Amino acid sequence: MMVDLRDLMRKIFELKGVEVLDREPYEYLWVKYEEGLELIYIEDKEVVDGNYVINFSRDTEQINAYKSIICLKGYTSDAKNMGEKLNIELLDRSEFARVLGEFIIELHEKNKLMELELLEEEDVEVEELETEDEDTIPIFLEEVTGEGEERIIKPAISAEEASAIARNYVRGFHQELILLPYFIYEYSLELVIEGTLNTKPIKGLLAINAINKRYELWKKGYETTTKIEIENRRMEPAISVEDSKNIAEKVIDQEFSREEEVKIEGENVTIIEKRKTRPKKGSIKLNFIGLYYLPVWVIEGKDGMIIINAASGEIIKGNLY
Repeated sequence: MMVDLRDLMRKIFELKGVEVLDREPYEYLWVKYEEGLELIYIEDKEVVDGNYVINFSRDTEQINAYKSIICLKGYTSDAKNMGEKLNIELLDRSEFARVLGEFIIELHEKNKLMELELLEEEDVEVEELETEDEDTIPIFLEEVTGEGEERIIKPAISAEEASAIARNYVRGFHQELILLPYFIYEYSLELVIEGTLNTKPIKGLLAINAINKRYELWKKGYETTTKIEIENRRMEPAISVEDSKNIAEKVIDQEFSREEEVKIEGENVTIIEKRKTRPKKGSIKLNFIGLYYLPVWVIEGKDGMIIINAASGEIIKGNLY
């Protein structure tokens, strides 16, 4: 099986106890240390030259972070010079291999190497499918006492941190914490892959925005509470639980009924085909967990408005309310 190098790096950082943030653009690795943020990009298709480094600097100039480019095809001397001028670290293949080797040895010494789970047993793999295994099932870090309970997701981003994030985008003059209502469903299904007898079990959390009816498949867990001390404005649902259930049933069927790239592993060759996937008839199960309020920082300024997920620090696109 082929292993995605970015996912491997993410897993290694997490096993080392380093936080990796879910932020756009997702092709970067957003690594958070106590002393700050590191932005890592893996370039595996071309040799990095000076113009490449300049363009990378321009694309990320609004991001306040330590920046690194892993150059698997190598880099030129002018790229190295430009990187030093722009405070962008370049690592070639051998340098990166040395760093990666040290990481793996460190995990071995901590008896965590087996947790990397580099290979899967299946011979058919669906690319870029929103699936979850038992180690990555999103859960709420709480004891669920009953169906339909209202909870608030704990903010992890303070007003000062939100202001610092927004500073790169708008000159804010008004900042407010708003609680957005979401109806949360736990879902599970068996995925049928066209042309095979295999089915793939999938489970996760579906969040229906109770204001605009949009949905999200949540991949990470959140810690929740019944109240927060920060001054906030709570928005009430504009749809009913029954409405959200109807939306959820349609969404899950549509989300997993599509055409995907499938890798078929042979003895000496890997064939990539496009095949349709769909939920197995009667396999979709939905369990209503409750009404949860997601805190978001809304910051308005002369340059517009920015919405920041107060639980994760992600910038939310579009008008959510």
